[in-house]
Amino acid sequence: MKLIIFVAGVAVGFVIGSRAGRGAYENIRNKWQGFSDSDPVQKVKGDVRDLAGRAASDLGDKVSEAVGKASDKLDEVTGKNAGTAPTEA
Repeated sequence: MKLIIFVAGVAVGFVIGSRAGRGAYENIRNKWQGFSDSDPVQKVKGDVRDLAGRAASDLGDKVSEAVGKASDKLDEVTGKNAGTAPTEA
C-alpha cells in the first residue's frame, strides 16, 4: 500500500512539474491503467478482497461469541435466568 501511495505521489509530482502538460499526464495515466488492469494485479486484488472478507467474518464470529459470554455472565450475576436473587461478584 505504501508503494502505491509513493508511486501515485511521484506521478502527481511529475505531472505538476512537467512542462509537457497533458501528453505526459495521459502517458502516465495509460501506463497506470494498463498496470492496474493486468491479470496479476487483478488476481492479487481478488485475493486480498477474499482474505479481508474471511478476516471480517472471523472477527464477527469472535465478537458475537464474546458478547454472548458477556451476556451470559451478566445474566448469571443479576440472576435473570436462574430465578434467584443476584449474587455478588
